[in-house]
This record gives sequence, C-alpha cells and structure tokens, in this order.
Amino acid sequence: MKKLILLLVVAVPLMAAGLHKYYFSVTQADYDATDHALKMVTRVFYDDLEKVFQERYDKSIKVDASYDQKKLDGYIKTYFEGKFIVRINGEKQPLHYIGHKDEIDYVVCFFEVTDIQNLKRIEIENTLLTDLFPEQKNVVHVKAGSEKKSFLLTRENDKAVLNFSE
Repeated sequence: MKKLILLLVVAVPLMAAGLHKYYFSVTQADYDATDHALKMVTRVFYDDLEKVFQERYDKSIKVDASYDQKKLDGYIKTYFEGKFIVRINGEKQPLHYIGHKDEIDYVVCFFEVTDIQNLKRIEIENTLLTDLFPEQKNVVHVKAGSEKKSFLLTRENDKAVLNFSE
C-alpha cells in the first residue's frame, strides 16, 4: 500500500507536468540599413493563434491551409496591428503585413516597418496572446548593425528597447 501511495505522490505531479502546455512566440527583428526597413518574422503556435482568433473574431476560423487564406491574412494583420507595436525613435510606426506561411507546429508571420531614417532607438511592444494565455512568453531578438539584443516579454513586462550609441 505504501508503494502505491508513493507511486501516486510521485507519478501524478510528473504526469501533470507532462500535460502542461507552454505558450510562447519568437520574433526576429532585423534592421536592414540598405532598405531602411525593420524586417520581422514571428513564429506562433497555430493552435494558440486559432484559439485567440476564435475568441476574438469568429468561432469557425481555422488557422490552416483549409481556411480561406485571404480572410486568414486579414485576421493576422488586424490582430498584429493591435498586439505588436513598433516605435522607431519614439514614434509609433505602421506595420506592413507581408504574409504568412504554415510550418509543422506554427504559423510564420512576416511584417516590416519601412522608411526608417536616422535610427537611434527601436521599441517593440509585444502582447500577442497574453490576454488569452496569462502565462504567454514572447521572445524578441532585435538586430541592427553590430547591435544585438534578446528579450523575454510577458504580460507584466511587454516592451523591448534597443538604443544605439552615436
């Protein structure tokens, strides 16, 4: 009997840990000095994105190839515009949605900010999925010239800032 109790005490927490889902996205933001543009690629788990779209927009949305891709692009664009804010030198910039592609477990979304002159500061505010998943983590890697910095953003700490020395 003691062995059974010990097994339950040890096994149940381990099984629960195995069922725990991690919520995170990864964004790579690279400043291209030739094009004067900040080019961004964000990877988000497709099921998490689907759940937030179903909660916010329409229960029938599917984030996969079977769904109307033009509609899906519209949802991605709208969602990111409200949840992924880029400021250059203190000024909010419009995100230009380029498109998305599906990979095995996640959706890869492509955006850019154009016409960047005299870059001194990049600020990214990333609140993707944090309203639906409080434990959401958003990793942001920013690169401009020789400057590189990585950030772990959460619901409580949702801004990444990279300053450049003159």
